[in-house]
Amino acid sequence: MKKNKITILILLAQLMLITSAEARCNLELFRFGSSVQDIEKQLNLGEGGMLPIIAGESKQVVFAPGEEVCKGEKSFEGAPVTFVFLYDQLVEIQTMRLSEQPMLISWAESIYGTKVKKPKSFYDAKPNAQWLWDNFNATIAYSIRPDVNDVVESIIIQSRKHQRYFEKFAKEEEGGLQ
Repeated sequence: MKKNKITILILLAQLMLITSAEARCNLELFRFGSSVQDIEKQLNLGEGGMLPIIAGESKQVVFAPGEEVCKGEKSFEGAPVTFVFLYDQLVEIQTMRLSEQPMLISWAESIYGTKVKKPKSFYDAKPNAQWLWDNFNATIAYSIRPDVNDVVESIIIQSRKHQRYFEKFAKEEEGGLQ
């Protein structure tokens, strides 16, 4: 009887840990390859919730408030999330945050894994560092730099499966410059 109670308590504790880990905002839940309309429906922000930055034929860039995209995630308060679409396919998600101390790195490492050997400059009083890591779907780029008494953190999550769109768009841009 006592073993059953201990087993049940352990299972409940594990379930609570798994649930809290899943509650973290995973930006990859916005599926790469989705259209602008699909992401607008998924966010359900209403009219004017997502603001266009670039609305071209091949490339669209829109952003939404981080606190709406990642409800309850303190790291995203005041940090807009930018969605980049090439040929009406979501190919990249970006966010940038200005704060007194690094906050996005904790979120990123909780989702994508811990960077074991961070550059020494990351630990400086005025950190200035950047690194990349990959998962199955994406390449993640993190950077941090000083700004007066604050730090600016940036995260770019780029689809690995949509490289052909980046290449096609780059060729179009190069062709347009000639």
